Amino acid sequence: MCNELIAKIKQAFAHVNYPGDDSLTDNHNGDEPTALIKAFFRKTDWQKLDAKFLDQTPDGWGSALSFFSNAAFQFYLPAYMIADIRGELLLSDPSIRLCSSLVSMVENKKIAKVWGGGTMGERAREEFAHYDAQQVSAIVSYLWWKLEASDDYNPMIEQAMENYWLNRDAGSCR
Repeated sequence: MCNELIAKIKQAFAHVNYPGDDSLTDNHNGDEPTALIKAFFRKTDWQKLDAKFLDQTPDGWGSALSFFSNAAFQFYLPAYMIADIRGELLLSDPSIRLCSSLVSMVENKKIAKVWGGGTMGERAREEFAHYDAQQVSAIVSYLWWKLEASDDYNPMIEQAMENYWLNRDAGSCR
C-alpha cells in the first residue's frame, strides 16, 4: 500500500516546476523565512532532499512548511508526504498546511488586510485551486493514509476532507 501511494504521489507531482529562488517564500519578515531561503536556495529536485533536512529546516525549527510560498509548497509537498509515509518526520507534518485552514473553527477567521485580507478558508481554497486532479487525488490518498495510519483520531484531517478535499477529488474512493 505505501509503495503504491508513494508512486502515486511521485507521478502526480512529477511535472511541478521549481518555483525559482526568488519565490520560495512570500514572507520576508524575521529569521525563519530568511533561513528557509538560504536552506532551499537552488534545491531544484525535491526527490534528492533528505528527510532529516526536510524535518529540521530551517535551522532546526522544522517550520519550512509554514513559510513556503504557495508555489514552493506545491513543489516540495511530495517530498514531505513521502517522508511522512516512511515515518521519517518528527517535527514537520504536511497535513497541517493541507487541512488546518479548511476546518470549521478556522476557515472563517479573518486575515488582516496587511496580509491580503479575506478568510483563512478563502486563502487555502485559492492556494489549492490550481492543483490538478491527479495532485488532488494523491493528496486525498495521502490524507486517507494519514487518518488510517494514526492511532489517534484526527478531526482536523477528517473535517478538511469533508469540507474541501473530497469535493475536489472526482474519484474519492478509499
